[in-house]
Amino acid sequence: MNRAVLVCHCLLNPLTRAQGTKKLSRDIITVLIRKDIGIIQLPCPEITYGLPVDRPPRNKEDLDTPEYREHCRGIALTIINTVVSLDQDFTVFGLISVGGSPSCGFQRTHIRGEHSSEPGIFMEEFVSLFEEKGFKITVCDHELLEVESQREKFLL
Repeated sequence: MNRAVLVCHCLLNPLTRAQGTKKLSRDIITVLIRKDIGIIQLPCPEITYGLPVDRPPRNKEDLDTPEYREHCRGIALTIINTVVSLDQDFTVFGLISVGGSPSCGFQRTHIRGEHSSEPGIFMEEFVSLFEEKGFKITVCDHELLEVESQREKFLL
């Protein structure tokens, strides 16, 4: 069966990252292409919310508002509808998040300038809505996929 993975926006378009943030390793993208796994790019929730491309880095608490959460849920609902419509043709097996992002981190985000082991706002809303709709999806921060054993486990 054909398979695809959801990826956070800046993994394919690093120009949308907040200024001054660490450059991302995009090695996982090369692996996906080599393994002929489809790639579905998610919209950047910060950009689609109206934050400028040339923006300073933020912490989770900077974005934790009812309006931003609602915006993220709207994106998640659109993605769920897309996944459902594609489900007859291929399986979407996972989501590659961006470690450290206040929006798109899953295993790690920034809170008050420190690394914290919890999801960002978009990932919280995304996973919550997926579960409400009866879907299960594996989410993994991109940096964890640099470790071969983690990558192979994720890609199974």
